[in-house]
Amino acid sequence: MEMLTITDAPTRINHQAARRFPFASLLLTLVAVIVHMTNGWRVDLLYDRPALLGRLEIWRVVTCHWVHLSWDHLFWSGATFLCLGAVCELLDQKKTCLTIMGSVILIPVGIWWGLPGLKVYGGLSGLDCALYALLFTQLAQREKMSGNRGWAAVFAAGLLALLAKVVYETITGQTIFVSNHHTGMVPVPLSHLIGGLIGGIVGISQTKKPLFTAPGKAPIRRSGPVF
Repeated sequence: MEMLTITDAPTRINHQAARRFPFASLLLTLVAVIVHMTNGWRVDLLYDRPALLGRLEIWRVVTCHWVHLSWDHLFWSGATFLCLGAVCELLDQKKTCLTIMGSVILIPVGIWWGLPGLKVYGGLSGLDCALYALLFTQLAQREKMSGNRGWAAVFAAGLLALLAKVVYETITGQTIFVSNHHTGMVPVPLSHLIGGLIGGIVGISQTKKPLFTAPGKAPIRRSGPVF
């Protein structure tokens, strides 16, 4: 498959990446929908500090991410997870899985030690932030390696926007996309910060071969970003 850049230079797309399907993102999003439709499961799968401490129900550390408190909460967190996860899987399945697995464990651990007064926690928002940071870190790196520093700066600014979101939630106690006036939900910025750090750390690890290269040549400098 030949493709032309702005400079009309022929390039070849990585066919393995093009054929990749985001099975993990789709499956995990479907799990969140199924869990939300079963009220009994939701109660038993939430992060519940008394249950963890008193009855040692350790599975809640993993399952809490797929429990949501309202359909609005599920829609925004689930849709974001699916979109970001799908793009991240297309770019690098291994890093996507590492980011998700690391966030699933480390976010509840961070909440346990950092927020001892928080009794209940649930939702995919922490994993959303992890995938967001992973995506923007990888895109910034790719653009920098291609010599396109303008786009690299744009994606770096996207990472700063995530940090600004965490600061806003910490100061105001309000969520940006999901209304928490009628549900009693409160944002947990620490989970978003931990997720963002995990995604960023995984993202800056050794990068894969660029998606677009000319056959037998070094990566071509482009005038736009590669997704």
